[in-house]
Amino acid sequence: MDGAMRKQTEQKRARLNLSLNLSAPHQREAWNILRTIPPGQRTDAVCRMICKGYQREDLLDGIRRVIREELHSVELVSAKGKNEQQKAGDVDDSVLGFLLGLQREGDDEPSDSLF
Repeated sequence: MDGAMRKQTEQKRARLNLSLNLSAPHQREAWNILRTIPPGQRTDAVCRMICKGYQREDLLDGIRRVIREELHSVELVSAKGKNEQQKAGDVDDSVLGFLLGLQREGDDEPSDSLF
């Protein structure tokens, strides 16, 4: 086979040598995952994992951006403030109801006036 023919059939390859420190938790976890993959399929599996990881990060960044944009137009009220307002309103209503009841009782009963 001549040189020109050999160049056409050669595949371009990039080489990466990886040494994992099994004392490091993330690297030990990566090794535990990698060793379950058959040796002839590890390169492809690593490439897929890296690509999916970046796609997932891009998706999460997009979701975060949309949520931030939506939250800019929303007014948030703390639960504490809302509960205090409701309690104050409930007290006012009950006090007014009590006073109204007393007033009605006074109107129904005959008075002991001397006149």
